Amino acid sequence: MGARGCLGPLLLLLLPLPSAWAWLQPSIIGGHEAKPHSRPYMASLQFGGVHACGAALLHRRWVLTAAHCLARGTLANGRVVVGLHSLRDRGAATQTFPIRAACPHPGYDRGTMENDLLLLQLEGPVTLGRTRRLIGLSGRGPAAGATCSLAGWGLRGRGGLSPTLQELEVKVMDPRMCNNSRFWDGGIAPTMICFQGQPRGSAPAKGDSGGPLVCGERAAVAGVMSFSGPDVTDPFKPPVATSTVKYKKWIQKTLQRGCKSPQPPRD
Repeated sequence: MGARGCLGPLLLLLLPLPSAWAWLQPSIIGGHEAKPHSRPYMASLQFGGVHACGAALLHRRWVLTAAHCLARGTLANGRVVVGLHSLRDRGAATQTFPIRAACPHPGYDRGTMENDLLLLQLEGPVTLGRTRRLIGLSGRGPAAGATCSLAGWGLRGRGGLSPTLQELEVKVMDPRMCNNSRFWDGGIAPTMICFQGQPRGSAPAKGDSGGPLVCGERAAVAGVMSFSGPDVTDPFKPPVATSTVKYKKWIQKTLQRGCKSPQPPRD
């Protein structure tokens, strides 16, 4: 994953940074192909038909992703694809939706990457089935040392975007360690989760941003991939997700009522 950016099979997106930060959307490096449709909640946010970020299907009309993913294109040019395994072969298992409205968290700060969450309202309801299912929100944040997972279609080194969904196990880090001078040196807010790929050297990359951090015996979303360092495999600049547990009330309220100032599609 990128230095405070997205994943690619988690995504690489370079954004203007303050001083020492370098943002990018990452992809999953060192992971493996997921069993087709074993993660039926996964969605692909695309602009102009090209995958940009991962997302999670929380409601038949809403997906959750990262706010910084909006920088990848215009909403009028955006589509959300659900039921997808291969980017090259959508088939009957998938559905594609224009975006009706975007609701970024009102406190999103592209400088610090705090509150990096975005809810996208789809133009129509998803038809649920074997390849398209909802996922819930975790009620508790993962403890240090907990094993979670990520998935995405992000970059594979120099090989471009992964044509198929990749997945990766990760271990949650102690936030005090992640914030010390050898790691992110105070740049990690209490609403963020640091983690490291398992095995060592594996990580999300460009295109993996926005994908859900899934934890617990009953798989639930505990975070959304946000950013990482310039070298996504650098153990001292581990990937960082935005905790959804801290924002559960905002997410649930938005799913029920929408947002006060949604960003409509525009050319």
